[in-house]
Amino acid sequence: MNLTARFMSGLTPSQRLFLRRHGPVFAVYGFILILFLIGATQSERFMSVRNLTNVARQSAFLGIVALGQMLVILTAGIDLSVGSLVKLSILVSALAMNGEPANLGMAILLTLGLGLLVGLIHGFLVNEVKIAPFIVTLASLGILRGVSLSISTSPVGSASRDFIMFYVQKIGPIPVIALMFVVLLILTALLLRYTAFGKYLYAIGGNVEVARLSGVPVKRVRYGVYALCSITASITGLLWLSRMGVGDPAIGDGIELQTITAVIIGGTSLFGGRGTVIGTLGGVLLLVVMANLLVMLGVNQFVQGLIQGIIIVAAVALYKQEGD
Repeated sequence: MNLTARFMSGLTPSQRLFLRRHGPVFAVYGFILILFLIGATQSERFMSVRNLTNVARQSAFLGIVALGQMLVILTAGIDLSVGSLVKLSILVSALAMNGEPANLGMAILLTLGLGLLVGLIHGFLVNEVKIAPFIVTLASLGILRGVSLSISTSPVGSASRDFIMFYVQKIGPIPVIALMFVVLLILTALLLRYTAFGKYLYAIGGNVEVARLSGVPVKRVRYGVYALCSITASITGLLWLSRMGVGDPAIGDGIELQTITAVIIGGTSLFGGRGTVIGTLGGVLLLVVMANLLVMLGVNQFVQGLIQGIIIVAAVALYKQEGD
């Protein structure tokens, strides 16, 4: 009998169940702690206020989209278009704002409306036309990217001064953008735990036919999750505009894979029906802290990719082992 089996045999059934459900999350946060320890000992700048503030902001940028992605994956769906929608959103918002404070409200509403429209179209194609989410959002990835690059292949438009200042604003030592992410984390956790909509997500991901026969409004829920996912992508586009100050078409590339990776590392099943907000937060922090640490240590970008891949596989493999 190996050590793991011996350890498990000494636990009560309720303790074993708790460990199987939450062990993967503990493992992810354990990885994060190890990364912080390495950073604190190997780089003088890693634990500086400036760098930790940067980590908080980067976590918010990735995490907001990852929350939307998690909602979709909980229903056994997927959204491959979020990166392209972030790209289109920063361009649309920059052109609409055009540096004028008077255009701020209109630009925000237009960008969020764009996200809502894209999400509802995804929901329509999945629900009514019966196209697989992978195909729908893969096609959307190409369409939205094409539209974005048709608008411009170089930076265009500009953010108003007030909107640019939003990126650097803090409440105490904490960036407002990070606090915004925390609020969305709490709201999403409450949504999943205490609302019928949240329970429906798990039911649909567990078995869509059983959920439908049980009276779950499957179509309405799918419309909702795809709309929410696309809105989070548009919000992230707006946040990137506050950072960049202009509509940069280079923004958004690869975000879809980062969000899926973060969600899966955090313990959400690609087959739906299982996942938590705290797990997704762990996945986001692991990716962001790891990338930040590798830059701090001056690791070659090609080696960075290798190290990131190994750590991601290790985290997912441990999750799989604990979950079996």
